[in-house]
Amino acid sequence: MDTIEISLILNDIDIFKLQILRSKISNLVSPSGHTFADVLEFSRAGNLIIKISYPRYFTGTNVYLIRSREQCFIVQNYFCKKILKNKEWEKYIVGIKLSRVDIPFIFIINRRFSSYKNIFYIFAYVYNIKKSKAKSRGFIDLITDEFETIIYSSNGSSRKDCNNKLEIYNQYKNLKEKVNEEIFIRINKDYPDLKKRMRLEVSKRINLRKMFSIEEFKNLDILGKYFYDYKKYILDNILDFSIIENLYNQWAEDLSNKLIEEKYNKNFSYEIFILQNIKNLYDYEIIKRALKNSIDNKNTRENAITKVRKILKEFETKNNIIILNIYSVLLEMYSSINECSLFDEFYLMR
Repeated sequence: MDTIEISLILNDIDIFKLQILRSKISNLVSPSGHTFADVLEFSRAGNLIIKISYPRYFTGTNVYLIRSREQCFIVQNYFCKKILKNKEWEKYIVGIKLSRVDIPFIFIINRRFSSYKNIFYIFAYVYNIKKSKAKSRGFIDLITDEFETIIYSSNGSSRKDCNNKLEIYNQYKNLKEKVNEEIFIRINKDYPDLKKRMRLEVSKRINLRKMFSIEEFKNLDILGKYFYDYKKYILDNILDFSIIENLYNQWAEDLSNKLIEEKYNKNFSYEIFILQNIKNLYDYEIIKRALKNSIDNKNTRENAITKVRKILKEFETKNNIIILNIYSVLLEMYSSINECSLFDEFYLMR
């Protein structure tokens, strides 16, 4: 669990009291000494829109992974005790509406984040097939030409008006740019795997008509209700291997046709051909299939595969971009996400 967004439904509160309430919420400190709630806005309907960060409650940053429903209840109970059930504010609070839930998943990588760019491209194709109005966006550092964040959203938007989205980002770099050096050094000491984390965060707007009472919100099982649905969102929308297989076969067929056409050229060279088409060569497996489709003679085909593999190995090493074992990485990612579970799921009625 990462964050939730709630609407605090208010009644008969004046501006002066409202400003005090906003300040109380924004400055609320957990027993561990961390602020964890942000007031985002005062809506037209007269409600306070609040974001609550579960990991910040415990450690002050979102590096700490919440995988326990009990920890979520601790945060919600504390927030209710200090704010919602406080006699000073209780009379103004009509109820709470849950409007957005963000849940992260982690995949441990053994190369730098940007080395996985071909995987991000494959994800974009799969996501766009699964969602008709989808749009995928990548944010890169223009100096280093390295990916930092990739957003796959249901309607092409990365803003609050997006109903559901998946954001994949380099958590190490993201945090390094947000906190001072002393805090960053401490975080890396506490979380030695931070540099190896690829964070996949699912965010969904929650369209519940129900308004919860303070007592209901205290023990509202948000993580238990949405965790497995969010995990399925990743597996279904970017790691659907039936679609990945279809894409690989289509790309291999297109490449095979190009190969057959190009080989009529007297000066044909596999190295030149690959470099000319490298932008769309997301995986060595695709090229391997294309060679099998376009070369009938077994010895000629195997020699071509050996040449191509050597060329791609050199390209991969020089550019630090994974291209030889992409399919294996995809399978590894599927397995890693699929195996994610809650620490206290034994008590959860799914």
